[in-house]
Formats: sequence, C-alpha cells, structure tokens
Amino acid sequence: MIVSRVRSVISTPGASRAGSRASTAASFPAPRHGVARRFARLVPRADVEGVMDEASKAKIEALMTRFKMADVDGNGYIDREELRNLLESMESGEVYLLSQHWLPEEELDAVMQTYDTNKDGVISFEEFKQIAYDGILLEGALSEYESAFKAVDKSGNGTIGATELGQLFAKLGNPVSPEKLVDLMQEYDKDDSGQIEFNEFLLMFRNSLLDLKAMSAYMTNNDAPGSGSVIEAVEGDMTLIFSEQELDEIIAANPNKLVVVFAALTWCRPCKGMQRPVQRLAEHYKNHIVFVKLFGNANKQTKNIFKDRYQIRSTPCFITLKDGQPVYTQTGTNKEKLEAGLRSMLTNPPVGMIYPSADVHTNVPALTASEFETFTCSYLQEPGRERAGGGRERGGRIMLNRAGATESLMERACPVVCDEAGETAFGSERNHLI
Repeated sequence: MIVSRVRSVISTPGASRAGSRASTAASFPAPRHGVARRFARLVPRADVEGVMDEASKAKIEALMTRFKMADVDGNGYIDREELRNLLESMESGEVYLLSQHWLPEEELDAVMQTYDTNKDGVISFEEFKQIAYDGILLEGALSEYESAFKAVDKSGNGTIGATELGQLFAKLGNPVSPEKLVDLMQEYDKDDSGQIEFNEFLLMFRNSLLDLKAMSAYMTNNDAPGSGSVIEAVEGDMTLIFSEQELDEIIAANPNKLVVVFAALTWCRPCKGMQRPVQRLAEHYKNHIVFVKLFGNANKQTKNIFKDRYQIRSTPCFITLKDGQPVYTQTGTNKEKLEAGLRSMLTNPPVGMIYPSADVHTNVPALTASEFETFTCSYLQEPGRERAGGGRERGGRIMLNRAGATESLMERACPVVCDEAGETAFGSERNHLI
C-alpha cells in the first residue's frame, strides 16, 4: 500500500506514534495566502466597535475545538510533539494519522521558531490562530492525497520517479528543467531512494509546492474516463533516473532495444546544451533506442553509477548499452557523431537522420590486425578493478599514436577520443582512459 509508511489507522489524537525519520534540511515556506482563504474565514475579525458578531464567535469556537484536539495533555498549550502531530494531520487538524512520523525534524523546528513568538517553547492559542490563518496545515482528506499520488504514479509501483514528477509539473502548466528536478529530488527524497514516496509527496503539499485543489481540478477535467492518471507514458521520452534500480529495470524492460545513458552534471553547460538534441534523438529513434539521463551529483546512487559502474571521467558522456553491457561510449557535444554511432548499431534504423553530416562515417567496421598495428599502443601500470563474478576489468591507459593513420582509421580504433575539455578530437599522442 502506498500509504503504509504514513498510516496504520485513522483516529483522534492521543495515541502513541513510533519513530521519526532523519532528514536533510528543509526550509519553511512563506505563508500561503492563496491556500489560506479557508482559514481566513475561520479567523475572526472584530467589527468597527471592537465587538465580535455571532459568526466571529463561532469561528473562534471552531478554532478552539481544533486547538484542544491538538493539546493532547490538556495543559492549554501545544508542545513540540503535539505540534508535530498537528502538522502531520489531515483536513486542517480534524483527522490525525497514527503512523511513523514523516515531517522532517528541521521543518518542525522551523515552524516552532516561526510561530512561537514569545519563545517559551510551546504554541499558545493566539499563536495557533496565526498558524491557521497562514494555512500551513494539510486541508485535504487522506483519500484525496492518495488519489493524487496514484494519478502521478503511472508505473503503479507505489513511488513517483523524477520523470513522472517533471511530467506532472508540465501538465499543471509549471514545467521545470532537469536541473530543477534534481534540486527538488534532493530536497524531498529524504531517504535517497531515488523515488518520491507517499510521505515525501505529502511534504510537497505542506510546503506549497503542489496545490491539491488545482491538481484535483486537473484530474477531473483532463483524465480519460477510468484512466485514473494525469500522467501517460510516452515513447520517446528521456527518462531522468536517480538510482541503479531504475536503470536496471529499464534495461530489463527493453531487451530488444539499445539503452543510451546520458551522463551529466547539473553545472555542466555543454550538458545543458545537449538536452534538446538528445531529446530529439529520443523521439526519432523511440522504436529502437531508450534514452535515460542521470546527474552524477544528484545523490549517492548516481555518484556510484558515475564513479564505479561506468567510471565516467568527463561530461556530457553517452554510454550505449546492449543487453546491459556498454558497447559504445562518446563524450562531448558532437551530436552528429552520436547519431551516426547509434545508427551503425541498428539493423533497421528509421528513415532519415536528425543531424546528418558528410564528415561522419555512419558505418564503422572493426579494425583488422594490420590496421591495428598502425598504432603504437602501450599500457601504463594501472591494474583494472576486480569483477564481481571473477577476473579483472581491463586497466590502465592506452596511448594512441596517430603515426600517419587517417582520421577514419583513428575513429575506428578508438570510437571516442576526447581531450580534457570533453570535446571530440583526433590529436597526436593523446592519453585516454579506457
């Protein structure tokens, strides 16, 4: 169940709750005045004579009722743990969830610091009224948040990937860049799983990143009958991944297709420049090639993919996999060469090229023994890593001496020859990692 980490039963406050999750720092957002309209109706305002009317008195009584629900020990104040329960409640503090805590400690501290105006360590009724007015409580019912989560979870695996999250923002009219998605995942993926779970999804609503009413309206107006999803899987999309599990699942799900891993860094300007060209390639070759993108500085898992799994040394880097094994690697921004290299591995490539170039060889045969002898090749003393299944990977560096060879022959000897800036180059006596 997608809510298993958040709820065991729904009840009134007072029952014990177990555990809390360690989390990274989360900033407390500014008051949500748009979302707070409902609460504005609950907070009374005195008339011109300073006397409350009956409606205002009723609002005060309603607020006091909610305050008393949160004040479990009945001492007239909301302490830190009671405040946590309140902030994790549904329907504006009327329904409490019995589960492990999902609100980060840092955010709980930020709320206490913001609204405990007299710094006595507790929230008084007057301070609680400001919380209500600012609208920082989750307004919706649990079932509404569950429906919203399921609508975004197009894979149905109980989590939301970065690509699904990006598609959601685009559908709601707020598209975000891949780099911004990395920022969001770093903030809300508290356990570094590479996925957004239901409790982390709730935090997005609490922080005003998502609006339940706007999302519900979109689901109602745009869903196909019975589909239950605002997100549809589209062939040709470039999937943004944050974990090895995601990569392995994509490889396993596409046994008859090439998988191209676009490895980037968020601060890499050439990487940003290749975003649109690679997206166009993904669309054109959607029946033959699956494109995925990862940022090596996104989290620990992507860092491991960079350093250990593929030993990436420069970006942008494109690793082509067949049956899960690398068969072609290219770095730099030469999109014409990238497309030509990919087409050379397809039995029946689609008609036409996105980036044709007369200077790029679309058919690159393997070197013969005599051709290979044209080069001076020597290994430095760098042993390869041990393989998990036994044996050792190829180690060291290879020195390629052009020695009168043609550029075509050079390209066939080393399909990816790059200088330190990551650009394609066919220079003399360059050293390159292999």
